[in-house]
Amino acid sequence: MHAIDYLIIFTYLCSLVILGIYFRKRAGRGINDYFLGGRNIPWWVLGASGMASNLDITGTMLISSLFYVFGVKGFLVELRGGVVLVMAFMLVFVGKWHSRSGVMTVAEWMEFRFGNGRQGETARLLSALSILLGTVGMIGYFFVGIGKFLSIFLPFSPLVCALLMITIALFYTTLSGLLGVVYTDLIQAGLIGFATIFISIKAFTTVDFATLQTIAPTGWSDIIPSWRMNMPAGYEMYNLFGISVIFYFLKTVIEGLGAPGAYMAQRYFAAKNDRDSGLLSALWIFLLAFRWPFIIGIAVLGLSLGAQVTEPELVLPTVLVLLIPTGLKGLIVASLIAAAMSTFDSTINAAASYLVKDIYLKYIKPEATGKQLMRASYASSGLIVAIGVFIGVVSPSINSIWSWITMSLVAGMIMPNFLRWYWWRLNGYGFAFGTGIGMIGAIAQRLLLPSLHEWQALLTVSISSLLGMIICTLATPPTDARTLEHFYRKTRPIGFWRQISKMLDVDQIRRIKAENRRDIFALFFAVPWQIALFLTPVFMVIHKWNSVFVFAAVLLIATTGLYFLWFKHLIDEKA
Repeated sequence: MHAIDYLIIFTYLCSLVILGIYFRKRAGRGINDYFLGGRNIPWWVLGASGMASNLDITGTMLISSLFYVFGVKGFLVELRGGVVLVMAFMLVFVGKWHSRSGVMTVAEWMEFRFGNGRQGETARLLSALSILLGTVGMIGYFFVGIGKFLSIFLPFSPLVCALLMITIALFYTTLSGLLGVVYTDLIQAGLIGFATIFISIKAFTTVDFATLQTIAPTGWSDIIPSWRMNMPAGYEMYNLFGISVIFYFLKTVIEGLGAPGAYMAQRYFAAKNDRDSGLLSALWIFLLAFRWPFIIGIAVLGLSLGAQVTEPELVLPTVLVLLIPTGLKGLIVASLIAAAMSTFDSTINAAASYLVKDIYLKYIKPEATGKQLMRASYASSGLIVAIGVFIGVVSPSINSIWSWITMSLVAGMIMPNFLRWYWWRLNGYGFAFGTGIGMIGAIAQRLLLPSLHEWQALLTVSISSLLGMIICTLATPPTDARTLEHFYRKTRPIGFWRQISKMLDVDQIRRIKAENRRDIFALFFAVPWQIALFLTPVFMVIHKWNSVFVFAAVLLIATTGLYFLWFKHLIDEKA
């Protein structure tokens, strides 16, 4: 790269450090300010930050490689996680359920759901441990990708590049807490938007798509999947493509209904009320749509380079090195670093909240002062990063660690997280036991059966967790009825709550049922709305106009449905 490009990247990194120092005083008032911004952050800042936190260099490299190999069908592979389809569920009802709780972490929520006794404490501890395990896995995944990417542009090894970026992110995140995270994410969202628009326009205007059709594999521009596909070396796990896509979608639906944890849930705990939860979700999804024309643009430009792309996972940096001019190259590399930083800082801040609030304050030093809690927050961030870096060093590839996180580790927590909202009889012991079995199963699969197909890992781990959870729940006493009544009255969830709802008066039950029915109908518009919003610009970039018109029509119908079923009622809802 040219000196101008290095100057742009250096300026961007310095701005992050300055912002971290600027927000240090406000974040240091207490752990509520440090981890939730005092619950006074505007919804549009939380939404833009949420979008930025879902993007990172590692994921962008991986998804670009999938689109490069599979074409538009790469989108279907990323139903496993990269499409973030869980946001459709957060938009309609799961997001507002979080904000109504008034807690700081998912683990603390367990006492809101299961009570302050042994049940709630057990569920809280296992929830915190499971989220921390997922977090260190994500940091390892981040470490592998950012090192691999930056070593192409900077005169350092992948290890040195990764350690440099992690040190900077750890510094400003530790200083400034969630306030620093969301406002630096706002800047990073702007950089990401610039990169997306530039790459999309370049691919749209410079590639000869008639010639591209002769270079690309057959069916490269089609979204309809084949049941079986002959994949190149390294991608044989996707040969049974049809069944893989079915399991990806089912896993995402269950995960969406159960709600993701860690940094995604943190945005909703920080929201002021129901209305802000809904609006931040809508903005989050809308901004995420910009990712997909960028991805297909990189894949198209990569195909136009032919044999100059030596490895699918390197298609992104290869395109930037060979096709992007000086100055713009620095801006785009800075935007991709921004994407990485936004995910990393959110992950660190959220994970530290679990160590401090749910383990240190709960079990180690319940009488800790405000200063001691802040010092524990700083130390927790460093410890989490150190463990994550170790995982990154021993991981062989980006796809291997991402596959394990999304399809095995998540599978171990997916059923307990799902049933906690919808089944009154699930108690804290059952949740904890199911989560524990899931974590052990995911780790055992990684160590003993690393070559297991993704859908096989998903089935094995999730079914083991489900069976253990149900058996333990039915073998132990139910949660106290007063705790359940308080949870149900405040959250107003969908599902099997008849035993508890009869404690409420008739008018309350009627209002809750009306809201639940409306939310269920709205969900059937929200899921296709998000998918159509993402795919319409993808087909525009590759000039496939028939598909553009089809998905644009779906988008219009779904938007209309959401307006009447969701947005019109959003204004009247209060936390």
